[in-house]
Amino acid sequence: MLPKQENYALARRLVVESLLQSNLKERAARSGASYEQTRNGNVKVGIRYLGHELLVSFPQGTVETQNGQGPIPLREEIFILHYLERASGAPLAKHWASFSEIPGGAFYHSVFLMRCKSPLVKSFGEDPQALLSVAREVQGEPLNLGDVGVKIQALPFVPLALVLWRGEAEFPAEGSILFDTSVNEYLPLEDIVILAETIVWKLIKAKR
Repeated sequence: MLPKQENYALARRLVVESLLQSNLKERAARSGASYEQTRNGNVKVGIRYLGHELLVSFPQGTVETQNGQGPIPLREEIFILHYLERASGAPLAKHWASFSEIPGGAFYHSVFLMRCKSPLVKSFGEDPQALLSVAREVQGEPLNLGDVGVKIQALPFVPLALVLWRGEAEFPAEGSILFDTSVNEYLPLEDIVILAETIVWKLIKAKR
């Protein structure tokens, strides 16, 4: 079995190769990204991620921030590249669904709960208002769901909803992470988990 970093490096190389064999202009259009071909034939794709502008440069497939925010972690590079590769251009369904309702999600539901929902509830369940404050770090907006809800536009066609319910004497705090039902048109299942986990931990770190 390959070490985790080697797995990531392999996954990144494979998705870059796949994108180079595709029509990058079409891929950009379907993903809500901008497209520019430079004089030397290289391609630059601009994509908005968590409120920040990223630049994906081909043929290397490098992902960089355009505003000096620093390098993008390799795991995030991979799901951004997968998003470009998978994007179908389908419109948002504008209907929220839990992870278990996404095709294939029920099989990985326990993993999703452990890696995404549990840290969210543990960190914000006793103080749901704190979620509203830190969500501004990723351009989150209040959402009329639960006791406290926020909508986060992770990628141009991938919104998430984070929802919390305050605990009471007999019941502990509860929470949920919801996705537009079109999400599998834009990300594979594993990347949906990684994206949600990434956002939750960005919020937890911002709270600290």
